[in-house]
Amino acid sequence: MYHHIKDFYYCDPSNTTSVLKLAAINVALVAIFMTIFYLIAYLRKRIDTVDIAWGLGFIVIAIATMLHRPSTSTHVVALLVSIWGFRLAAHIALRSRGKKEDPRYKEIAKNWKGNYWLRAYFSIFLTQGLLMLIVGAPILAASGPANYDLEAMIYFGAAIWVSGFAIEAYADQQLTQYLKNKKRPKVLKTGLWKYSRHPNYFGELLQWWGIGVIALSAERGYFGLIGPLLISFLIIFVSGIPPIEKRRAKDSAYRQYQKTTSPLVLWPPKK
Repeated sequence: MYHHIKDFYYCDPSNTTSVLKLAAINVALVAIFMTIFYLIAYLRKRIDTVDIAWGLGFIVIAIATMLHRPSTSTHVVALLVSIWGFRLAAHIALRSRGKKEDPRYKEIAKNWKGNYWLRAYFSIFLTQGLLMLIVGAPILAASGPANYDLEAMIYFGAAIWVSGFAIEAYADQQLTQYLKNKKRPKVLKTGLWKYSRHPNYFGELLQWWGIGVIALSAERGYFGLIGPLLISFLIIFVSGIPPIEKRRAKDSAYRQYQKTTSPLVLWPPKK
């Protein structure tokens, strides 16, 4: 029995069937992982528990992929994704401690009629699990056979990731300090926030594009770019920047901030 499981898991990454097996393993692991967090959310009576699961779920995918295909690229990806995922989960957990549930989820659930938690399971937890698998495409792509002509992509991608991690962590730290200040100005526009209205999102996207570049070091690794493309689309056009901009645009000080400051990329403000 053990040998059958081992043979199924540790399979030749140069074989298409093996890639499909690894994808199937990741699907199963993410489904189990999100179900566990759903049960935790149910006990806490807080749907926004799913936000903590977001970063941690990618760690599950990355470690499973590394165990399947131990290589320079998968080890590097697992390390970087783990650092990002643990930091993000800790940041969200600390930020939400002692506060009411994120209003975004109440807005989503306001039109639900009956079966509240069952709807939450399918429309929020499993849906985020699916997004996790697609955004995590470069993690799977990095497990392919190494293309030694493109080995430098591992180090180039890691450098992009490090810059993104530093930007996101620093931006989050500045935002946390700003929110703690009871006499804070209406708009945070110092530090990185002087050069971007959403430097934390910019840092997050750099990290995912860094992972995507690392995936290019593997044969056919380009299919992993679907992950950075999707998360970029979601953050820029759907669930990241637009809701914040819409809510903050009611404030005249923020509208002035919009006129002078880049929405995403760090860039000198207009005078």
